[in-house]
Amino acid sequence: MSIVHATRSATGLGALLLASTALAAPSLAHAAEVPAAATGEQAPAPAADPGSPEVPDAGAITVTARHREEKLQAVPLAISAVSGAELTSKRIERVSEFALRVPNFSALQQNTRVSGLYIRGLGGNASNDGAEGGVGLIVDNVFFTHVGFSWLDFVDLESIQVVRGPQGTLLGKNTTIGAVIVQTAKPKFEPSYTLQATYGNYDAVQVRANATGPIIADKLAYRLTFAESKGGGWNTNAYNGAKLLDNNRWSVRGQLLFTPSANFSSRLIAEHYETNEYNNFYPPVADVTQNLNLDGTVNSPRTGSWTAKLARFGYTPNLNAPYNANLNNQDRLVANTDGLSNEINWDLGGVNLTGVTAWRRLYFRPYNDSDYTPLDIYRAGYDVDVNQYSQELRLASAKGSTIDWQVGAYYLHEKLRSNLRTIFGSDASTFFLGSGVPSSYIDGLEYDRDGRLTIDGVAGFGQITAHLTSTFSVTGGVRYTWEKKQVNVAGYALNVASLNPAGAASQTALLNNLGGTTGSAAGAYTLANQVSRGSVAWLINPAWQVTPNVLLYASASHGEKSGAANTSATASQAALVITRPEKSTDFEGGIKTNWAGGKATLNLNLYNNTITDYQSSRVDSTNASFGTYLANVGKVRLRGFELEATYRPVPAFGINANLAYNDAKYLDYADAPAPLEYQAALGGAAKPLSLTGYQVIGSNKWTVQGGVDIDQPIGGEWNLTGFANTSWKSRIAYINPRSIYGWQAPVAITNVGLGLRTQDNRWQVQAWAKNVTNERYAVSYGAASASAPVIEVYGNPRTFGGTITRTF
Repeated sequence: MSIVHATRSATGLGALLLASTALAAPSLAHAAEVPAAATGEQAPAPAADPGSPEVPDAGAITVTARHREEKLQAVPLAISAVSGAELTSKRIERVSEFALRVPNFSALQQNTRVSGLYIRGLGGNASNDGAEGGVGLIVDNVFFTHVGFSWLDFVDLESIQVVRGPQGTLLGKNTTIGAVIVQTAKPKFEPSYTLQATYGNYDAVQVRANATGPIIADKLAYRLTFAESKGGGWNTNAYNGAKLLDNNRWSVRGQLLFTPSANFSSRLIAEHYETNEYNNFYPPVADVTQNLNLDGTVNSPRTGSWTAKLARFGYTPNLNAPYNANLNNQDRLVANTDGLSNEINWDLGGVNLTGVTAWRRLYFRPYNDSDYTPLDIYRAGYDVDVNQYSQELRLASAKGSTIDWQVGAYYLHEKLRSNLRTIFGSDASTFFLGSGVPSSYIDGLEYDRDGRLTIDGVAGFGQITAHLTSTFSVTGGVRYTWEKKQVNVAGYALNVASLNPAGAASQTALLNNLGGTTGSAAGAYTLANQVSRGSVAWLINPAWQVTPNVLLYASASHGEKSGAANTSATASQAALVITRPEKSTDFEGGIKTNWAGGKATLNLNLYNNTITDYQSSRVDSTNASFGTYLANVGKVRLRGFELEATYRPVPAFGINANLAYNDAKYLDYADAPAPLEYQAALGGAAKPLSLTGYQVIGSNKWTVQGGVDIDQPIGGEWNLTGFANTSWKSRIAYINPRSIYGWQAPVAITNVGLGLRTQDNRWQVQAWAKNVTNERYAVSYGAASASAPVIEVYGNPRTFGGTITRTF
């Protein structure tokens, strides 16, 4: 069954973008190269062309986390930044790889839907498309709502910034844990053309190209960026020889920068991303065949396990992961993303106006082999469609006044469809119903849980920084958001009429189990709910520049993540479709220092963040029919520190080191679903097992990172370049901290590179390797169920290759 795409066209939006530019543009008379004031910039970030050298002074990195161009060391917030030049030279290509350089940050990017951004162990979307992430993703000043947008390859960048703590008074919508800010490289009026080609093991091929320059001198510039990646599949499907976990993606981004006068600019961006990959293989690593008591002793054999059901076919599963792929129904996943945005910046004479109009679309279709075998049992996955439209307007005072201020308004309209499709094959009758049951009972049967969500939200916000003395300032901010959510969920079966009528009773029982009800048609139901709520975010942030090289700061902030909509709710969960908002209150304090004339930096940040009405899975011991459902489960506290240091004694050599401690605990989570191995001892799946006092699922306590880079002239107009980065994390529980399954032991990942470049950056060659010690490690796990084993999402093995870059 295909899903009809959302029919709202981007054509009207494109017309609005162009019209807004035309109406807002001042006279073309006196046209000149646009100065910093017109673009909201004060000092452009380092060039992000692939051949550009490292930034010699780490303390000079410019960030935009407060909608102003500021030096990283002057911003009184917990923020980490990596320049586009460093991202390129160290082959940090995906959001998940930012974790090599940024403490207390991680990202899951197995496929478009199984994605998430995490700061201090929190931030994902609770494995539900209607639940928003607590970590905001903001690309070129556009806030992206669905976590699937973070799965993209972001190339040709100016910088990435990771801001920790609630940021709602200025940044986006639901940034209750933090935000990831991506700035792509802008068009330039100086012509430049760069071509980069890479070849690596597993037949990985990658091409990156960008071109920029003037169309009309000093008035109109363009930038065109193209990227393509193929190959790299490191796991072979024994069933058909297909290379799994491969790359097969391309993207294009086009930009126009219009500067008709010295005080006005308009930046139009259009982009398209497309993938068609075998990126959804999660190898089975264990099955729960024994019921355990809470002390770990065996309670009883577990009947009806995945392994036991497969024994009906005489099939013994291979659990020797990760090289155990043997899948008959595994096809490529398809994902497309399109975007269109326009940003205007207009200096009105002491006041700067910024307007950002944007549209974004996500299309995702999975084709999973959900039984993890060469048998034709079933396939399941979520078809996802997202359309979001946003408009943001901001007014800001010119920097340098005694009072710096910003005010603004934000509008969002989003439509989302998330359809969980389960399709049964010719072996499904034996697996689900028992040996000897004819395949015609459910072969070809499809059951859908089709969720649709509409969001309309408006917000007004403001932030003021009062410079009370030349060295002491206080920043205060507030944001009010009103949001309306409408959700509809329908459960229904397809192809029932073509099935063997002798199996009607079996079909009804199976469908009612999937849908959670008995209706006029087996498993059929409809749910609807609508909620309108307002919320307030606030910030108080004093800062004291003790000396020119020492900055002390503190902050207290509060933000709210809107209620999650359970777009895959069953009929028995009718009253549980939309949760309450999740609230985050954070207290931080830190010091930023420069040493040795700016050659060294040492920054320390302390934090204590409490999240109430935390959104996660729970069970209700008084109503077993609810099953496991998305709800507000209690309270979480994040407490720890981040220590970041850089040292560049000479321009040719640099060192960076980070240390982070994160005590992320459930302060109140009494109704957590019990791990499968303990459910029999507890009296059933509806009996909870408290996680109060335990470390948050998916969070590690310690992170240690370090790296070096060189860029040394060796004569003959050539420089020797190189880098080495290592990131070590303590152990992590990915399923449940009380489970015996799903633990990742402490692991260190190291990337290295060595190359040459000409001093004019026209040529660069580099040999590189990632995960040089070839660690086998997990980036996530999936829990076992009645019809599935424990699965592991693996990080990439050792990869290596060579890259050549030519800039014209």
